[in-house]
Amino acid sequence: MTKKSTDHSDTGHFSFSFFCDSCGKEWISLEKAFSGGACERVQNNTALLLLWSNEHRIAFEEANLDARMKFNRCTKCGKWVCNDCFSCAEDGVCKECK
Repeated sequence: MTKKSTDHSDTGHFSFSFFCDSCGKEWISLEKAFSGGACERVQNNTALLLLWSNEHRIAFEEANLDARMKFNRCTKCGKWVCNDCFSCAEDGVCKECK
């Protein structure tokens, strides 16, 4: 969604940061636990890696959707910007475009 994002995920949790395309302000998603991380039944490392990869992809998609509620898309330049960099009074444009 935003031009810059960071993945903070590890073997047990998923978390991501998204940054305002204008000022760089960071928004961090809620941490989501890896459901297979505590599962002792999965003995196969390949299966565990596939499970982690799938949950990671889903967690990123969910975080991306949540981030859409925290940023605004400028109708002029298309940047995703935080509320501080957005001007609702100017027909939905960022402060750089107004």
